[in-house]
Amino acid sequence: MLRRFNKLLIALVAFVAAFCFYENFSSKDAEAVEIITHWVPHEVYGMPGDPDNSGKVFFSGLYAKYMGYPKGAPPYPGKYSRFWRTLPAYRYYIPDYMYNRDEVRPSNPIKGQFRLKECLGCHSVVTPGIVRDYEKSAHAKAEPSPTGCDTCHGNNHQKLLMPSSKACGVSDCHEEQYIQNSQGGIGSHASCSSFAQVECAWSIERPPGDTAGCTFCHTSSEERCSTCHQRHQFSPVVARKSEQCKACHWGKDHRDWEAYDISIHGVVWQTNKWDSNQFDMSKKLEDADYVGPTCQYCHLRGGHHNVQRLSTVYTSMGMSNADRGAPLWKEKRDTWVSVCDDCHSPRFARENLQAMDEACKDAGLKYTETFKVAENLQLDGMSEPMPKDLHPDWSGQHVWSLKIGAYHDGPGYGGAQGESGEFRMSNCSDLEKICFESVGYWMTYIFKGMAHGSWNDATYCDGSFGMDRWLVKAKAASEEARRFTALEKKAGINWVPSEFWRKGDWMNELSGAKIVKEFPGKTIFDLCPEPGWLDTHHAPAAEVEYINRKLKELGMKAGKHGVHH
Repeated sequence: MLRRFNKLLIALVAFVAAFCFYENFSSKDAEAVEIITHWVPHEVYGMPGDPDNSGKVFFSGLYAKYMGYPKGAPPYPGKYSRFWRTLPAYRYYIPDYMYNRDEVRPSNPIKGQFRLKECLGCHSVVTPGIVRDYEKSAHAKAEPSPTGCDTCHGNNHQKLLMPSSKACGVSDCHEEQYIQNSQGGIGSHASCSSFAQVECAWSIERPPGDTAGCTFCHTSSEERCSTCHQRHQFSPVVARKSEQCKACHWGKDHRDWEAYDISIHGVVWQTNKWDSNQFDMSKKLEDADYVGPTCQYCHLRGGHHNVQRLSTVYTSMGMSNADRGAPLWKEKRDTWVSVCDDCHSPRFARENLQAMDEACKDAGLKYTETFKVAENLQLDGMSEPMPKDLHPDWSGQHVWSLKIGAYHDGPGYGGAQGESGEFRMSNCSDLEKICFESVGYWMTYIFKGMAHGSWNDATYCDGSFGMDRWLVKAKAASEEARRFTALEKKAGINWVPSEFWRKGDWMNELSGAKIVKEFPGKTIFDLCPEPGWLDTHHAPAAEVEYINRKLKELGMKAGKHGVHH
């Protein structure tokens, strides 16, 4: 009885305290608490949403009124640049085009021309971390005189420059390294902005905030040396460490770091990297005698800055397939084996690389089966939904996202002859998404895993076993679509895809909507006919010479096909 009385007493005290709090709680306090916690998403209840830039906290993002991205950011040149939207922050990662030109240079309140000593005096107060780093650098200790702030940034504070890789590559600085870096073809640091950023649908079609992370990695790797050589120390010792690569080289479709990190090679690095007797990072790469390979030891062999110099053939991160042990690539395979022979016998290296080839071929066989399930459903008109029922794709058309322009033509695929579809990540049939993830995620895991010696990535961790699951999902999705179609036909039901496939707040921000609205009857290819990076830089001259020579030696002919956008 006493226990029940105590409970009632506690409840009464709590009620009185709450009442007193409520009585003394002003409406302003209530508004403040509401903003600090989670603003009620009014539009969920049919009321107008508040602007997303109001500063209020919208629960789960619901339902802020989208106000668009910041306008007025400088453009970046490229084939489809009129549709590639930029953010002001991009200027630091694409300095030559978005910072250093007079018409786009941001304003600066400081006037005057200054030399190194004056720069250091001011910035030791304004940005002391930069000064501390600079004073530790080789630039600060250069003889007969330091390479100062004004060397890279200029001395006119009204026309300051943001250094680019091109600026570092002038004749009296790092010209050799800049030229080497520029020799790479598609898939190299030399193209990861010029091509992969402004000529690829996944980047072009979306508002800039959605792919800002992609932009920062892709542009900075091509446009700035400081992505690898950390500013303002620019220490080559740091640039030689494997971790320096992982800022960009990781993630679902380019799983390099994850593969290396848990591989035998990566474990050797992780367990020995603190011991300078095992990994003396002060030595130049050409003199390195490590106990195991770092990323740079293999891919920047001897300190050469063209990361593709020893590569066999580019296969879109493993989404395409090639037997690198075939006679066509024998010389290149031999070169890569020579990279391994510091630690392994040539036979060991060849047979492990052969295992990689076989794993990739098996993966290709599995993906072909997955793809055919999706393609047959598409050609039978049973995809749920069909491309014609979707919001326009990035080009302003209704092309099947898995269409390969070199091989697929006809009304069943959509688009003009030779045009390819592009992976649609957020508005496509479930089967198309399954195919994209199977080849873009799981198949690349297999290639990256086997190439780096990460057996877990190649097989267990979503590689081969992931492709198994996605093949089953593809077949199940196809069966379900065919069964529903048969039942609807028998019942006389004319199924019409829902409106949400064609309209939505998110889809309205994509390039397809803009093209259809502003340029009716046109496609992105009509509006951007000029040649792009891929049209003029498809392969370095040395690569073309090698392939033509080997084709002649082997009596082979290169395939010819139509335009492949």
